[in-house]
Amino acid sequence: MSGTSQSGHETLRTILVSITFLALACVLLALPLGFSGPLPQPGDLPAWVTDTTPVRKPALEPVIELIGYSYHCSDCHKLFPSPPETSRKLTQHTHVVLNHGINTRCFNCHHIHDRDSFSDDLGNSIPYDQPQVLCAKCHGLVYRDWQHGVHGRSNGYWETGRGPMARLKCIECHDPHQPAFAPMMPGPGPNTLRMGTPPAGAHEVDPNPLQLRGKAGGTRGSDDGTPQEAHR
Repeated sequence: MSGTSQSGHETLRTILVSITFLALACVLLALPLGFSGPLPQPGDLPAWVTDTTPVRKPALEPVIELIGYSYHCSDCHKLFPSPPETSRKLTQHTHVVLNHGINTRCFNCHHIHDRDSFSDDLGNSIPYDQPQVLCAKCHGLVYRDWQHGVHGRSNGYWETGRGPMARLKCIECHDPHQPAFAPMMPGPGPNTLRMGTPPAGAHEVDPNPLQLRGKAGGTRGSDDGTPQEAHR
């Protein structure tokens, strides 16, 4: 009798569990629970944020357009020599405004004899379509970062097996005569679980180690950081 009773209880328990799960399944099918994630819905990004067009489109050849005609730099400069010292007001190319730090002479970059190229530190020619080699004369660390993809922009594919990758040259972002960028509007930040507006609250500030705070027999810093004798 006891075995039959225990078997009956197990059968009843199985039926009740089955009915419970069936009822839950019916509820979920009838009223599906909507998922509400912790992240806000992504907003529309402005087109300029994802625009890969180079900031500048310089001519990577020594050609100038005048009154509808194209001339190589040497076409004019081979007719007359330029003085070796160029720290003077330009009589030609007056559209050039040089604001490149202490670099104030044309021949620091342009070859004094071969006007269709640039010049390295030894007076050798640098091809006009390789301005990054010229920039490396003074900006060696930045040039190294550019070579490794840390500085500047790379368009295309990092995995070159999937497609080509193009490294933009220095003057495709920087004006060589005025290389500093004007202030730019930053793009919107990412939405992550750790982002958002942090709550305002008090936080501890580490004391300035250069200011000696008052201790017995020591000195303490004044408001301007000047050590003063400690009050006893």
